[in-house]
Amino acid sequence: MAVWNLSHIYNPDERDALVAEFRKKVDDFKKKRAVLDGLSPKEFMGLLKEYESILEISSRLHAFAALWHSENTADSKASAHELQVSQLTTELGNELVFFSLWFAKLPDEKAKPILAEAGKYWYYLDRVRADSPYLLAEREEQIVNFKNVNGPSAITKLYDIFAGGFVYEFEGKQLTQEEINQFKESTDRKKRVASYDLVLGRYGKEEAVLGEMYKNIVGDWFSEKVRLRGYKSPIGVRNHWNDVPDEAVEALLSVVKKNVPLFQEYFALKAKLAGLDRMDRYDLYVALEESDKEFPYEEAKKITLDTYRQFDERAFAMAKQIFDEERVHSDVVKGKRSGAFCYSITNTLAPYILLNHVGRLKDVFTMMHEFGHGIHSLAARDQTSLTFHSALPMAETASIFGEMLLAQRLLKESGEREKIAILTRLLDNQYASIVRQAYFVIFEIAAHEAVQKGATVEELNALYLKTLKEQFGAMGVPDVFQHEWKYIPHIYHSPFYCYAYAFGNLLTLALYRMYEKEGREFVPKYLKLLSYGGSRPPADMLRELGVDITKESFWQEGFEIIREELEELKKLVK
Repeated sequence: MAVWNLSHIYNPDERDALVAEFRKKVDDFKKKRAVLDGLSPKEFMGLLKEYESILEISSRLHAFAALWHSENTADSKASAHELQVSQLTTELGNELVFFSLWFAKLPDEKAKPILAEAGKYWYYLDRVRADSPYLLAEREEQIVNFKNVNGPSAITKLYDIFAGGFVYEFEGKQLTQEEINQFKESTDRKKRVASYDLVLGRYGKEEAVLGEMYKNIVGDWFSEKVRLRGYKSPIGVRNHWNDVPDEAVEALLSVVKKNVPLFQEYFALKAKLAGLDRMDRYDLYVALEESDKEFPYEEAKKITLDTYRQFDERAFAMAKQIFDEERVHSDVVKGKRSGAFCYSITNTLAPYILLNHVGRLKDVFTMMHEFGHGIHSLAARDQTSLTFHSALPMAETASIFGEMLLAQRLLKESGEREKIAILTRLLDNQYASIVRQAYFVIFEIAAHEAVQKGATVEELNALYLKTLKEQFGAMGVPDVFQHEWKYIPHIYHSPFYCYAYAFGNLLTLALYRMYEKEGREFVPKYLKLLSYGGSRPPADMLRELGVDITKESFWQEGFEIIREELEELKKLVK
């Protein structure tokens, strides 16, 4: 197993010097306020690079604090340190608010020469100006920044600490959430039911606290972003941040709804494969006997590296760099943040990856997923620190492409029985990454509206249960699943985040189809797409590949590929 080395970000004994440098750079930058109006475009770009260097220090401080805290969310020292960093970076960041506000409000005739000089910084500056209609006065922006540290950010931290501390008594052992979750795939139905009931039952038991947290996050989101800033809808905020047209997201969610019967057909077939007379929600991820294999960390690592190497040596080298530089934390320990993530800091620092590896096939797919993120980050390192972070929907493209590479490799190397297991894993993942994620957002749209009307936590539970019944049709959905939304960190941390997974997965299916048709000629196009990072609008990047994300017909193409996978599985089922 692996534990990461955070000294690549900075050595703890260097922290005071780094903070002092941060303060000095901010103080020096503030003095430039008086000369902004007289700067030439070239001088402005020099100032922008100074601004970028300040944000790089802020990013390093944040990253160290967040990663340390994720190792053990119950560690009071790590928690206090993260709060201290948040307060420091907010305090000093507030001193810089004038800069982006000035450029956002600059008349077009004065901004155009600067944008013409911007080069790789153009898209960043263009997005600053796109924010103009939603910006408040400087003092108000500073107040909001302080509010966020002790408001929604504090609530999400409390959520992590509270939920991260849950342990479950299972078969005489005290298990963490990650450890008990592996039994959701157990071939023993009693274990599946017990694992779900214990986890979701605990979230239900704590719903008074968890529901209040959520309602306050939603209320803050609406009050600040819709009422004060003027965004037209709660989800419109996320669409603007992602620089994705509203009509593209609407088309995506519409197509997902229309294709729910495809997965209902798959679940009926899976019930037959699993020997179940009738399938309900407890059985969704049941593993087949032939797929019940252990994958220790080192074996999963080898599979990941070998799979990326088969695709391209450059992708392999980037994945290997992350492993070699000890940027992975895979151990399952009490208090550790659940799930998995890839944390990109700046364009000059390789990313960090958190895993909770318990040795199942799904953990290999998770590793491929997170290393896809890591490869995306490293592929974009020639961008600036201000433009290498991609918009969320594009950020999921490389991760899901990695899963597709793994699935197709395993299918080619496997016999008939193993192919059945891999296809069911692939379809399970596609349900989880497309339909499930889209319906989280469909729930959030309804929940944000309901909270504004004074909804209780029980009414939010009913809303969520309604979305589940729409997804599963005749398949049974036990009442305990009404608590599942409270178990999803993204719903608390990043409202409407989850459509990025559906976006990325359906897009990836289309990209993988191109790879199948074009072979090695596709690889440079794919890596070029990743190299853009966040330096261009997502729609523009994809238009270069012939994709129009506002058309339902494009999103439907992904489901046609899923239909082909289902048909292939049908042929294997005797």
